Amino acid sequence: MKNPYALGFWCAVVALVLLSATYFYGVMLTHQIDKALVFLDSATALIAVMSIAVVAWASVQNQRIKKRQLEQGKTLVLIWDTKVALRRVETVFDRYFWGSYWQPGRTFQEVMGELTGTPLEKSLETLKKQCLALDKQVADDGWHWLNNARELADVAAAMARERYQLDFCDPQGEVTGGAVINRDFEVLVYTWTARLKTFDHQLDEIEVQYS
Repeated sequence: MKNPYALGFWCAVVALVLLSATYFYGVMLTHQIDKALVFLDSATALIAVMSIAVVAWASVQNQRIKKRQLEQGKTLVLIWDTKVALRRVETVFDRYFWGSYWQPGRTFQEVMGELTGTPLEKSLETLKKQCLALDKQVADDGWHWLNNARELADVAAAMARERYQLDFCDPQGEVTGGAVINRDFEVLVYTWTARLKTFDHQLDEIEVQYS
């Protein structure tokens, strides 16, 4: 990265050289003091113009730095909020499929293998909104983050449907030691875990990029 103060340094050097040259030129032209004064006035005017230009340049650079820092901070906040939303999805997912949510007294949609109105659906919708905001902020490759959230939602919906099939419509599942083994469901669980880890890893990478 170039030193932002390099231009100011060299302008100061040039100004010093001009002043020195003016001084010695005036000494040599002792008998032509009027010409020496004219030269000195010209050099002073040039230095003043250069000083104004340096101050203006420094001001513009400072505004650019502030704007870049503001955008960088806004992006980091969006990344952190997306991470929080992703952690919420992960927690609700675990509770929904393996914990207290998957209990008697579910809604008709849940019984039929749908996520409509469930805490998992709500957390996924929150994640999508957060990813949409992040995509608009970084604007690198279209809707990358939103697509990640949609992929997670698709896998969750497929798991809900497969769980419905497993609970009510698949009496032919293999039974070993009282546990029902369903290969399709296992694949979906693996897919969910892999995409969740990839999503999290990508968020870590972009956080480092903007830190």
